[in-house]
Amino acid sequence: MKRPAAVIVILLFIALLRFTVLNRGALPRADFTYAIGDTIKTLDPAHTAWNEDIRMALALWEGLATYHPKTTKAISGAAHIPPQISTDRLTYTFELRQDARWSNGDQVTANDFVYAWRRAIEPGTAHVYAFLIVENIAGAKEYSHWRNRAVRALGIMKDLARAKDISEQDEQFIRSLHLPGTEQEKPDWLKIAGRFRENHIAQMNREFEKVEIKALDDFHLQVRLVRPTAYFLDLVAFSTFLPVHKASIEKLRVTDDPAVTDLTLWVFDPQWVKPDYHRNGYPGLVSNGAFTITDWQFKRYMLFKKNPYYWDRKNVKSETIMARIIPEASTAFLAYERGETDWLRDLTRLDFAPALVEKTRQGQRNDIHICPAFGTYFYYFNCQKHLPDGSENPFADARVRMAFNLAVDKQAIVDKVKKIGNTAARNFVPPNTIEGYSCPPGPEYNPDQARILLAEAGYADGTRLPTIEILYNKGYGHEKVAEAIGQMWAEILHAKVVLKGKEMKSFDEDKTNHRFVVCRASWYGDYSDPTTFLDMMITGNGQNDAAFSNNDYDRLMRQASECRNQKQRFEILAKAEKMLVQEQVPFLPVYYYVNLLAYREHVKGLYLNAREMHPFKYIYVDKSVDYCF
Repeated sequence: MKRPAAVIVILLFIALLRFTVLNRGALPRADFTYAIGDTIKTLDPAHTAWNEDIRMALALWEGLATYHPKTTKAISGAAHIPPQISTDRLTYTFELRQDARWSNGDQVTANDFVYAWRRAIEPGTAHVYAFLIVENIAGAKEYSHWRNRAVRALGIMKDLARAKDISEQDEQFIRSLHLPGTEQEKPDWLKIAGRFRENHIAQMNREFEKVEIKALDDFHLQVRLVRPTAYFLDLVAFSTFLPVHKASIEKLRVTDDPAVTDLTLWVFDPQWVKPDYHRNGYPGLVSNGAFTITDWQFKRYMLFKKNPYYWDRKNVKSETIMARIIPEASTAFLAYERGETDWLRDLTRLDFAPALVEKTRQGQRNDIHICPAFGTYFYYFNCQKHLPDGSENPFADARVRMAFNLAVDKQAIVDKVKKIGNTAARNFVPPNTIEGYSCPPGPEYNPDQARILLAEAGYADGTRLPTIEILYNKGYGHEKVAEAIGQMWAEILHAKVVLKGKEMKSFDEDKTNHRFVVCRASWYGDYSDPTTFLDMMITGNGQNDAAFSNNDYDRLMRQASECRNQKQRFEILAKAEKMLVQEQVPFLPVYYYVNLLAYREHVKGLYLNAREMHPFKYIYVDKSVDYCF
């Protein structure tokens, strides 16, 4: 154990210079301080997609429901839980708290939720999680489709007015609208677009009234679903379903930019989430959660203060919480060791994380905490008929995908590469994370069967295989995993493997546009149901980067969505997952994530859970506990 300890000391000394620079300028004092590894991307509830962004949004705003700090189950938030639910399990009537207030003292009303949920699906604001509303609430998909068709039409007409060439597909689309004036030899596209836009705007509110999100009065919100959704209460606690304060945010609605208004987009000045932004008389961020944000110093820290109007403020344990932005993992650890921070949320980025885990197992540290996570690390196979260069794609054949799966010793990867307590993955949904759901495991490591399947597909001993390029984003140890897997494929299947590491933005673009052969991927569940993973592989799903499409799988997922018996529904979903991991193999499960945290015994109200839900409301430092650094 002397060598890992020495490594830790050396790395900490290297980090000392960075820490000194980072610490220039006095930092405000806070009751509880923790470190985050990167600048927050957004706090807009409609746009939050990264874990840290979501966590902070949930501190600032409170949905109809919120998360229990230990179980992460949905509990009462701005509304009383459970709501009234109709016998067909489709209509939910929520009663809001009469003492729920915004941070400026205004009443939180049902209309605040109607406005926020509408905003979350409007073109211009809608983001990656808009589908949670669009796919689940009756009328939302139809409204979203109607709005997006109009935006597309206006965009095409704008191009035509500028004499730009349009595609044959766009030309057919415009023709299908049968717009008055288009029958002329030289249509006046500006005039046609203007008339279309005016008519569309005039209809917008009437069309939205068909969406089954209704404010019955200030304190009652009624929602009707497309189908019974057992996890709907879990959804309404999620960041996409948070309310926003309409009166203030509308001051920053973009209304003077033709690029926005000509297309009828809902766009807001992104600075609206800042506490000290006051353009157009904007009062600064108004929120309804346990905390408000009082100071946001770019790349340095964010300071949160207890919301004086929050309905349950007497049970909010910390008066102030500070999130320090420390990008370098070893620097963040040094700050923790010096007592500058109370909590490190993620130690997995540390080069010496395995040494810390080993010390914990030997009882030498009691402040390092390991917990299984609700996330899976995997590789996507490109399932299209042709590769990006136009050549034949061997991974279009499920036998090839299975062969490359069987040729990976996942246990060796978690034992020899990761070394922080991950479990080798044989399926998609992390086992034992969803009550009542049993995961069907996929096949184990089997090199002989891998070679047989590859030969059956016409690629015996790796002949005819193109160069297998593994795409991954740089950092976070992805290269080491790729090296290990590439070596296994080379030795067992005689495949020629090359690694292609890219910066995150380029990596994301290639992954989303299917410009890869094999690609690193990962997924953390957003709600406690198998569909948070399994929906990704439905044909056309926005997260289906493998471009996988299978009619039988889609049929099973539709069948599950229509099933009203939860036990039978889980059985159908298990069949669907079994198809993925035992037959179709559009991805290679590698390992399940673990949460690796650091906090000492004086930190209270922070409970380990697979979903990494740690509501700020309950967290505090117990100053009566003796501790040292």
